[in-house]
Amino acid sequence: MTTPPPLPNERFTFGPLPSGHSPASLIEALLKYPGQIIHELQFNWRSALTIWFMIFAVAGMALYGLVVGSFAGGAQFWIAPAKLALGTVLSVLICLPSLYIFACLSGIDAHLRTVTGVFFASVGLGALLLVGFAPVAWIFSQSSDSVPFMGALHLTLWAIGIHFGLRLIKGMSQLLTGRIGTQLRLWTLIFIVVCLQMTTALRPIIAPGKTFFPTEKKFFIDNWFESLSGGAKRN
Repeated sequence: MTTPPPLPNERFTFGPLPSGHSPASLIEALLKYPGQIIHELQFNWRSALTIWFMIFAVAGMALYGLVVGSFAGGAQFWIAPAKLALGTVLSVLICLPSLYIFACLSGIDAHLRTVTGVFFASVGLGALLLVGFAPVAWIFSQSSDSVPFMGALHLTLWAIGIHFGLRLIKGMSQLLTGRIGTQLRLWTLIFIVVCLQMTTALRPIIAPGKTFFPTEKKFFIDNWFESLSGGAKRN
């Protein structure tokens, strides 16, 4: 029996993945055919898919962390990748339960394993985009000594990456319900705030610090204002 053609969608084309799921083909599907990823995780789930997407997310953030660490050099070459990878995993684990609950409230009939896979695929896609932005970030890290500017640049590139990555969450809702519920829009805001707070909880990431982790609690907006007013420079 031949497989019917994928159904059209305004943003995604939903349908099964081609046979053979190498890392390269999964990356290509994430970039070109994200609807196939969602379809596969819902209707033909395999643990290997979720594991690969988790690897893409962690490895991609760690690779981008090398560029972040190149701003200060020295120990930051391993501290920045470690913190970005750790922060990514923690943010996903913190927000996964609420994503599943909000997905159920939106009327999405999906298993927890499907939601988990789509979540890691979303973060993995955002990380892949950051890897693509790495040369842009690197040239500024080597030609600027302003910590606030580099922080703003990295946040801007991350925002672009996460915007495209989170479209997979919306695509999951469109595939299974035909709409995007208000609950998922609210969850998206929660996830972004958690990620921003994580950058403060794991500071310093761009510039070197006296301790590996901060010794005081601080809200991310307060941290941003202090950094901007201080006009910190690379040592």
